[in-house]
Amino acid sequence: MKYNSPRIKILNKKSILKVIHENHPISRSDISEITGLTPSSVTRLTKELIDEGYIREIGTMGKNSPGRRRILLDLRKNAFLSIVFDIGVNITTYGIGFFDGEVEPRGTFNTPKEPVEFFKIVKEIYERISGEYRISRISLSVPGMVDMEEKKILLAPNLEWENVSIKELLKVDVPVLADNEANLSMLAEKYHSEDLRNVKEAVFIIIREGVGTGLMIDGKIFRGPSFTAGEAGHMTVNMYSDRQCHCSNWGCWELVSSINWAIEQYGKELPGKNAIEKFQALKQRNDAKRILMKFAENIAVGIVNLVNILNPELVILGGEVVDLGENFLDIVKDFVHQRALKAAVRDLKIRTTEFRNISSNLVGAAVLAVEDIIEEVK
Repeated sequence: MKYNSPRIKILNKKSILKVIHENHPISRSDISEITGLTPSSVTRLTKELIDEGYIREIGTMGKNSPGRRRILLDLRKNAFLSIVFDIGVNITTYGIGFFDGEVEPRGTFNTPKEPVEFFKIVKEIYERISGEYRISRISLSVPGMVDMEEKKILLAPNLEWENVSIKELLKVDVPVLADNEANLSMLAEKYHSEDLRNVKEAVFIIIREGVGTGLMIDGKIFRGPSFTAGEAGHMTVNMYSDRQCHCSNWGCWELVSSINWAIEQYGKELPGKNAIEKFQALKQRNDAKRILMKFAENIAVGIVNLVNILNPELVILGGEVVDLGENFLDIVKDFVHQRALKAAVRDLKIRTTEFRNISSNLVGAAVLAVEDIIEEVK
């Protein structure tokens, strides 16, 4: 590929914007240090980005040299807005995503069984909100495999959606983005969590009605050539199992580590209209403690396999298990440290997601939109 001067300039502007997105607020001198661009280039290009409405100056901090304070740059939060959707098996949550990767929740609705009905609701929400705000993107978190180039849901097993063309079902006048929910959760953590600043290999495991896994390898989200990487919920953990998974395999990890397993094992009537509400009720029951302990071990079995295969520095648990407390997490940690390769767990850290008041995958959908907007910088 030929790199002429205008192309290099665009690449440098994108590079600067990515650095600000990942490290805001930040000074020009720090941008120069991170990107390797000269201070004069950074000054010139950040002026363009300010004039074009992407970033702004927000004040000063510290001293760069005697008598001189550094001016800080930040993203213009309202410069580009997206509508983000977290498609749950039973409930879909949506909100407004801002250019700094933050999300303002706006509402929920029951996820229709049919994709046609689902995307009809998405379009209605888009038309309503775009009457109030200027929307740049629609970004979807999907509990399954997504061909991001073709905009197609390849398979969302628990929804029983297969080969769903988003382009055909959602005709709107803005770009539509979609990715797997665990990939987006990993993306959200990558951009917002301090302990991931210097981490290159990490795994995000989302436990809901299914089990999804987002992989970060060499500092990037790894999706695989056909966008099916990270479907660890469908790895076989019992080759003699007579239980068939939604994916059509037998003995999948998901069958023993999704919230449905815990609900089934409890065996008694639980209040709630869906699996998530029933699991919330189960967590409050004193007679469910042994089941939850076993549930922690079941989750840990899959983590052992992932740790042995990928050797991550950090494993993050998300979804419906984040509020089960330190005892639950300790069972997971102890089991993994006992069973996994000793060298693989030497520096391993396991924690729950930092996102509590809002789902990590909804935030990830907002970050995905921001990344797409940055790629269009001229």
